[in-house]
Formats: sequence, C-alpha cells, structure tokens
Amino acid sequence: MSIPKFVFQKQVRSCTLISSNFNPLCLLLNQKTKFSDIMKLIQIAWTRKVKFIRLFNTDGQEVEESDLINITKGTTLFVELCNKDSKPNIIQQQYDIIKKIGEGGQGIVLLGRHKITKELVALKKISQQTWSGQEIDGVSQEQLILKELDHKNIVKLYENYSTSQATQNQREITMVMEYLNGGSLLNQANSKLTEGDARLYSKQIVDAIAYCHEKHIVHCDLKLENIMLTSTSSKEIKIIDFGVSTYAGQQKQIDSVVGTLSYLAPEVLSSSYKFVQPSQDVWAVGCIIYGLVFGRLPFDGNNPSETYRNIIQCNYSIPKKTVSKDLINLLSQIFVYHPKERANIFDIQTHSWFKEQTKLFKLTLTGIGFGNGRSSSVTKLNSYRQSQDEDQILLISKRKIIYSRRSVTRLDKISFVNKIRSQ
Repeated sequence: MSIPKFVFQKQVRSCTLISSNFNPLCLLLNQKTKFSDIMKLIQIAWTRKVKFIRLFNTDGQEVEESDLINITKGTTLFVELCNKDSKPNIIQQQYDIIKKIGEGGQGIVLLGRHKITKELVALKKISQQTWSGQEIDGVSQEQLILKELDHKNIVKLYENYSTSQATQNQREITMVMEYLNGGSLLNQANSKLTEGDARLYSKQIVDAIAYCHEKHIVHCDLKLENIMLTSTSSKEIKIIDFGVSTYAGQQKQIDSVVGTLSYLAPEVLSSSYKFVQPSQDVWAVGCIIYGLVFGRLPFDGNNPSETYRNIIQCNYSIPKKTVSKDLINLLSQIFVYHPKERANIFDIQTHSWFKEQTKLFKLTLTGIGFGNGRSSSVTKLNSYRQSQDEDQILLISKRKIIYSRRSVTRLDKISFVNKIRSQ
C-alpha cells in the first residue's frame, strides 16, 4: 500500500501517522510544525475536517505540540480526530473499559485497555461531585508526588488528564496508572507465610519507603491493602495509593487525621502532633512486617478504644515461638513510643534481619561419648536451641484478628480519636 507524502517547508524528519479507517500518512516535519499544520494535511489527504487532534506514541503516551520537535525519523504516531468543540473524553476515545476494579472516597478505578497498543492500565477517575477544597489539593499533590517517584516497587503514573463537562459545569480528573493484578498483601498475610517469604516482601517495601524518605516524601497511609503484587505469579510488590501523601515537615490538616487506625503511630494520635514525620511511616512498616509474619496486626483490639490504648502503650506480643531473634529485635526498634528514639527507615534497611544470615554450628570430634552415641558439641547445640526457643516464647494474644477496617481520610474529624482517648 502506497503512502502519500505531504512535504512541509524545510523538511527535516519523517514519521508515519496512523488513524482508524484511513491509509497511513507520511509526514515530513520541521522545527516549526504545529498541530494546525497536521490538521490541514489531514483535511487534504483524508478529506476529513477536524477541530482537534490528539497524538500518541506506540507506548500510548500522549504527544503534545511542544513534543513534535523531538520526534525522530521513522517514528509512528497514532492520531485521534475530533470534529466537536471540545477534546474527546479520554476514557471513551482512547481506552476500552473492561470493568470497575475499585472504588474509594475520591472516586472509582477502572480497568482499561488502550485501543491501539492493547496495554492494560488502571484508570483512577475522580469526579468533582466527590470533591471538597481539601480533596482537590490532595489529588493535585498525589499527581505531583507520583511524577517525582521512579522506583521499581512504587506504582507508576503514566498520564493524568483534567477534563471539563460544559453541559454539567463539572471537572473530572483521570489518572492513567500501571495495572497490578496480583492482589494486595492482605491476602498474603491471611495465608501461612514463612518468615523468609515475609522478609522478601518486607525488604521491597522498606527499599521503596527509603527511596521516598530520601526525597522527603511521607506516604502517610501504608497498610497491607496498599501493597500490591504485580501479578499472581510474581513476588514483586508495588506500593500504591499516595492520595494522602505529603512532604516531611508539612503541617497537618487542622481537625483531621490521616491514615488507618491500626497502622497509626502514637505521635499521630497525640494532640501535640503538628507536623508530618517520616517516623509514622516507619511504625506502619513495622505493622506490615508483623502482619506478614504473624497473620494479624500487632495492636488490633476488639474495638477502636482497645486498639488506641494498645498503640499508646506499645502493647504487642509475639504469637510464635519459632521466629528469629533478629525479627524480635527489629520490631523492638520500630515499636518505640517516642519517634526520635525509633529506628529510621535507613536503620531498618541495614538491620541484620534482612541479611538472611544462617547460623552454622561447627561440630568437632572432641569429647565424643561412644557409649551413648552423642558428642558434647551436639549436646551443646541442643542446649543452645532449647534456650533460644525459651527466649522466644512470649505472651500469645488470644484476641480475634480484625481485618475489617477503613481508611481515615483528610475529611474525617479527629473527634473520634478524642472520644477514644476519653474511654
């Protein structure tokens, strides 16, 4: 099939323009090429009058007019044509919607498939109907933070769009994000994980949060539900939902509390808490590690009041006698009431629990008693194991595991915390 050529003045680069139901169009671009020039050529070559066009590369990312100067020779571009007075709705025009995969206080999450590249994405759609002034700020903050983050264990934001619906005088924000289909770590915590598997997941979480803290970003709502597996066959995780994230040192919202009660650090529940601190993420990481190892959360009580008291008193137990001393030591450095005395995320990164060092015992032939078939070194080994087990046997809580919790958003009044304190 021949491709008609339309030459711009001072041609420098060529690319192929593709649209549904039309033959490919070869464009020769120069440094002064504008969208209006491309629209004129479309009108001539495809005899189609359009009022707006949108260009996309083969990865599904939108190409703005200012990006045309960076288009290299041989590039293929996909074009969407619109003859209406407004830009086409991105969800309807660019993606096939497969199903709804989530819903929260800010909006819904849809599973979409790009019509051209067939890539699966998560579309976080937020309508003005659910907004207040603080939530609008939160959405903008989440977009800025995700654009700043580039880590293998943090969900990626591909694009974000803000559209207006003139007939309803409403705005809508759509965030095009990486699709993760492996489920949350909450499902893993409800299963029987080995300490080694828990360590594997925990190390990825700690590395990602250390990366955030290096950039002075505090997640503020770390929990098992916000850690996703990339696929059902993978053990790679990614942290999601930066909707209430902010920068360390930023003043907290007045009369509001951010996070989920079971993961909140003592300082967050304190009336003297004024500024966001990385230490609150560290506490939440400790809760996640504990949940992965033991299948329950460390401070959960039978009701919010009991959970609150357990957090304030740092009251937790070790419900297994088979865990390592390194893990017990790590948790003791995390679950510390005063944030200045608590380990920071970089201390946790270098903790011995993550080094996976296996203790080896050297057996010698010295003192072998052939009469009973046991060596003194074996006897010492058994004695060591017994003492190690005794050291690790601590109080086992019989409280029922509670996993039915909701996130506390910026708009939730802190009055419920005050009510708990008074009980």
